[in-house]
Amino acid sequence: MRKLLLLLFLGSALQAAAQDEVTSFREDQIYFSIAYPYFSDAPSELIQNKLSYSFSLGFIRDMPINKKRTLAVGLGLGWESSTVFNNMQFEVLDDAVTATAIQGKYQKNVLNMQSFAVPFELRWRSATELKHAFWRIYSGMSFHLPIQLTAKNTSLEGVQKSTSLPHSSTLLRWNIHFGFNTWNISIAHDLRPWAKSNTTNNSFDIKFTKIGLIFYIL
Repeated sequence: MRKLLLLLFLGSALQAAAQDEVTSFREDQIYFSIAYPYFSDAPSELIQNKLSYSFSLGFIRDMPINKKRTLAVGLGLGWESSTVFNNMQFEVLDDAVTATAIQGKYQKNVLNMQSFAVPFELRWRSATELKHAFWRIYSGMSFHLPIQLTAKNTSLEGVQKSTSLPHSSTLLRWNIHFGFNTWNISIAHDLRPWAKSNTTNNSFDIKFTKIGLIFYIL
């Protein structure tokens, strides 16, 4: 909390320093994204099947730091939900996560995740007060507070099993968003895992890389 307050204070101070003889427009306060998540650290026996997906929605306070307002910092709050289809049965054994490749057939096997996000970005854009179609590059880090990590399996007979998995208290993710006007590419990579999973031969981090599209609203 102290770090967040410090970031807000620094952002406000930088913004105030750039207020002389400038216009007052801001950019890209509300965001929505859709992405494809995939395991970035996983054993060869782990296979993602069907179409995994991730959604995020949030608000970022845009704080320009130069007179032209083409540079800014952003600090916000958001929510994210991901669904990752795969062939691993995740379970809990002695308070640890284990993963075993499913040998037989099944209807559906999925890993569900939800988290609150606190993004912090350095933003560049070619915008002006009257120019609403412009290039942008936003990059930074986001801190995530996991609220759900659940493994769900549905057998061929329709029997459903849901297992809540222990997870990290905080996550750290690197993000970059770039594009022109409406269409913007979003790339995100977990630097800290959701959890560490033990398999028969070794262990791997449950963390993801996500590639998709992000849309902004003033």
